[in-house]
Amino acid sequence: MRTPDRTPDAAARDAAPSSRPQRGPQVRRIADRLSVQFRVPIEPQYDQAGRRWTLRWYDGPTVAAVRSALERLFPDEQRLVVRRDLTTRALVLAAIRETRAGAMHRSVGSWGQRYHLEQLLAEQEHPDRTADPREAAMLERLLADASTTGAHGNAAPDLARAFDLVARDGIARLLPERRLGGPAGPDALALSPLEYLTSRYATGVHRTAWETALAPLPLGAAVAAVHRDPEPDPDAARAALTLLPALRARASAELDEIEARLAAVAMRTPVPSDGMPEAAAPTPGPGSAASPPARRP
Repeated sequence: MRTPDRTPDAAARDAAPSSRPQRGPQVRRIADRLSVQFRVPIEPQYDQAGRRWTLRWYDGPTVAAVRSALERLFPDEQRLVVRRDLTTRALVLAAIRETRAGAMHRSVGSWGQRYHLEQLLAEQEHPDRTADPREAAMLERLLADASTTGAHGNAAPDLARAFDLVARDGIARLLPERRLGGPAGPDALALSPLEYLTSRYATGVHRTAWETALAPLPLGAAVAAVHRDPEPDPDAARAALTLLPALRARASAELDEIEARLAAVAMRTPVPSDGMPEAAAPTPGPGSAASPPARRP
């Protein structure tokens, strides 16, 4: 099923139709001013049936931000309808992020998933912008995999197909690199040491968590997996060695916590079974019954 490349995000429903439509050039000047401010093309569209103008754009700022700017810059103008549409790119990017967060539910179908994403992105500016080069590469790969050829021979990503791919195959397969990052500096596309070991050694539920949401192995389990490997490859050994200081620090902190707790317990005054603390025995003094009489010289 092909879904449109752009889907509605939100629109102002409280603008009453005008009995005398505003002139086109005036509304276009308003749209141009807002386009410059928000650095996205904002287009005016006139609805002949409703006899009103709509300012419409894709991704970019939120509806609330544009409405606020419109009221501030043009306080005397009759209120215009403002509407933002979301591109397939923005929705697929949100699908990757929600899949990683475990919040995409295949049972609601593609329409339910799209509605969920539209609500999620309603208050997010520029929802088509990726956070880093790796996320950008993952997005481009999923868009390419989800593309189908239309009736006119043009290839375009199909939103429902993108949803199906991430639900079926997860997002680990979208990673642009499977190699370990080098020691020279952070590599935006390469795997971190813990990610590299997870991709090699995770099994069972840990494998599912990695493939679905890029959830890494616990630190100790990752290092132990390399240790148990009779023939680990050099990259796996290097990754485990990189993680050892963090594992050692964690173990040391846990031992310090155990030692502090047990020491505090050991310092407590013993309490007998009757619930009353034992009184210290008095020190015998001179002339007491417990003191032997002094012998005369």
